[in-house]
Amino acid sequence: MTHYRHLFFDLDNTLWNFSANAKSALLDVYRHYQLQQYYSDFEDYFHHFEENNAALWRLYGADKITKAFLNTERFLAPLRPFGMLDATLATEMCQHYLDRCSEKTALMPNTLDALDYLKPRYTLHIISNGFRELQYEKMDRSGLSVYFSGIFLSEEIGYHKPKSEFFAHALNTVKAEKNESLVIGDNYEVDIEGAMNFGLDQVYYAPYSSESLLKSPTYTIQNLSELRSFL
Repeated sequence: MTHYRHLFFDLDNTLWNFSANAKSALLDVYRHYQLQQYYSDFEDYFHHFEENNAALWRLYGADKITKAFLNTERFLAPLRPFGMLDATLATEMCQHYLDRCSEKTALMPNTLDALDYLKPRYTLHIISNGFRELQYEKMDRSGLSVYFSGIFLSEEIGYHKPKSEFFAHALNTVKAEKNESLVIGDNYEVDIEGAMNFGLDQVYYAPYSSESLLKSPTYTIQNLSELRSFL
């Protein structure tokens, strides 16, 4: 048993397979709204969507745009080159996407095995910048909710990761000390650097990454099964 007592997990692409689930939901949007009239194939549309979506999420995380603007703009931007400027339609497309997303249940490899091992040994929590109306439903549908004692969402806290105020709120709420807490996430800037700057140990989950980092995380893993080697 390690000195850790509280494990704080990111949700998207750490436990819940956001990349696969979101792409599947976007394919539903592509077909439902017949976007093949604008794009040669789904992959072409997906590339344009993702490019804009990633930039918008960075702005949202920095509190430079609103959630409403993000949701409308990420569906409007891929249509604008074709003269489509209907914000109402873009908002409708986003809701369709969010509804489909919440139904998807793909998890990252070995998620449930890892949580089955960890739950009797530690108190588990979720820390996420994801939208409130989705995160609870995603966890319920995919069988994750039963593992976690606390769910901390940026919308409810009022601060996004990687801000120290986010981590401070989570630890204060569960009365956890820094030296007994461990953050596990896939986003180096948001999860790992955020935890580092607040003085928390971290596990960088990087299944597809071989990048060199300026500051080495406390631990780095490529599969959740590796958590057993030190927890």
